[in-house]
Amino acid sequence: MQFPGFYVMGYEGKDSGLAAVTTLASSLDYMSSRSSLKLLLPLADSAQVLNVLVIPIGTLLAATHPFAANPPYLLSWLSPQISTPDMLQPKLFEKLVTENFETVPAKLLLQLATAFEEGGLRDRSGTFFYKNHLSKSNVPVLAIAGDQDLICPPDAVYETVKLILEPLVTYKVFGEPGGPHFAHYDIVGAQLLEVVETSSSFKLYSVFFSP
Repeated sequence: MQFPGFYVMGYEGKDSGLAAVTTLASSLDYMSSRSSLKLLLPLADSAQVLNVLVIPIGTLLAATHPFAANPPYLLSWLSPQISTPDMLQPKLFEKLVTENFETVPAKLLLQLATAFEEGGLRDRSGTFFYKNHLSKSNVPVLAIAGDQDLICPPDAVYETVKLILEPLVTYKVFGEPGGPHFAHYDIVGAQLLEVVETSSSFKLYSVFFSP
């Protein structure tokens, strides 16, 4: 869900000053995907109606984590949203969930909701469509997706990637049939992410330091 990599590349022929961009599990258009971010849309609507300034996403996740990680696992579906099974040790996964998510400005959540509408993500005025300008960029892009990313699925990443001029973009979905697999925060939440190019492919190493 990391948008900046795409929309800082420049538009209308302007020089962004960037030599290259790597995007991690990023898209500007979720309309045709099955992204689980749709679960946040009711929060955006409620925030607008109630005139709430911030949404305590971090507090909500920390409060629900025990119900996802412990019997009877009433909210077990939440864990794969963050990391694939066996990617993180339980203590490290708990640390990631309870200490690394913060409050989200309601205006940001309302802006995110536009990524599920026709035309994709817009600015806060609702008049500037970011993806309409990707074809005007001359910045090389390496776009990375995770094979089991439920938040920003590979098809959502591709919806944005396909708008970039083909010679400038490299699109890679990481994950192997027999493992390892990569969920959203296995990619964007790692403290060290190493992409190694071999003669025929790319390898992705996602490293979370021990608490």
